[in-house]
Amino acid sequence: MAAISDQWIGALYGAIEEPGRWVALMDLLRRDFQVECVAAQLLVAAQGGRALPVWGTRDSHSERHGRLHDSWANTPANPRFGRPIGPMPETEILSDARSLAYSSQDRRQLSNGLARCGLGPAFWMSHRLDKDHRFTLIFHRNVDDRRDMDPREEAMLTRMAPHMQQAARLWMRMSEAEAKAEWLTQAHDATGTAMLACDRDLRLHWCNGPARAMLAQGDRLRLRHGHLAAVGRADHEGLTALVEGRTDRGVMAMGGMDQTALHLRASPFTPMPGRSGLPRDLLLLTIACPEDAVHYAPEDLSLLFGITLTEAALASCLAAGGSVSEFAAARGITEGTARLHLKRVLAKTGAGRQSELVRRIGGSVAGARRAL
Repeated sequence: MAAISDQWIGALYGAIEEPGRWVALMDLLRRDFQVECVAAQLLVAAQGGRALPVWGTRDSHSERHGRLHDSWANTPANPRFGRPIGPMPETEILSDARSLAYSSQDRRQLSNGLARCGLGPAFWMSHRLDKDHRFTLIFHRNVDDRRDMDPREEAMLTRMAPHMQQAARLWMRMSEAEAKAEWLTQAHDATGTAMLACDRDLRLHWCNGPARAMLAQGDRLRLRHGHLAAVGRADHEGLTALVEGRTDRGVMAMGGMDQTALHLRASPFTPMPGRSGLPRDLLLLTIACPEDAVHYAPEDLSLLFGITLTEAALASCLAAGGSVSEFAAARGITEGTARLHLKRVLAKTGAGRQSELVRRIGGSVAGARRAL
């Protein structure tokens, strides 16, 4: 049976961590199979049972001719994408000539369409990853080469199949994990609250956008050789005690008096049983600055509480620490008129008094923290 090279296996598993290596992998396959082009595609089931590409890569020669190749081969006009995605075996090694999914009209359309975009017939190896996705490695011959997949090529694909299937599944899982991690980072940024992860030695492992901004400012906390450090000696000693678990409540106040205060809470990380990859002494530090203003967009308050924009502007002012008289002066109205607005806001929201209104607004999703 035809052998596969160690170079190919190394390139395959290297592409899982470094997506840029997929092109080099396709180049190796193009050389070993002596074909016009090699491409890898992740396909997903679409409406009507069609399989549509959601990701793809190809060899460097094909990248240079990508516009020509894609002019037909990578469009819904290609009958190959009309083949039902399931049910199908875990692994499929097939060719245009051997596929039973094509009608005679499909075959003519396929042959003519491929020729127009500079490609010959194809053979492929496809793996089912889950009920909706499959990963396909497809080889196209030269436009003048009409041969079907030969026994040597089929044998090589058979030997490659277990490696390709495992690598495709690992790559898909890593891609999903990275996408989820990025989404969670964006979610953390949206809260406006500084969050970071460090170990017991104060080595930083992760931080969100607000925490990066706080560390860059460096007035209370900063990074020193990859480790967190408080500016003042007493604050640093307190921070060390906090992350080492030597405080009663897992919270501390840093600064204060004539300095900007920071409030910190340490939450220990609980690793999943049997999982590794993160330090077992990891902590999540949530950091807040009590002096930061919280802005409540009147448009949001209007939608959330069913009040007019004018009433919402007053509510926003009060929730941010302002007074009725300050709102009246800013809007150029009398304080009596402003109090009539407040009376309507209390009635519409069901709040008995101004303090209750502020509490309700503070508990809503309307607030966005911004530094003074």
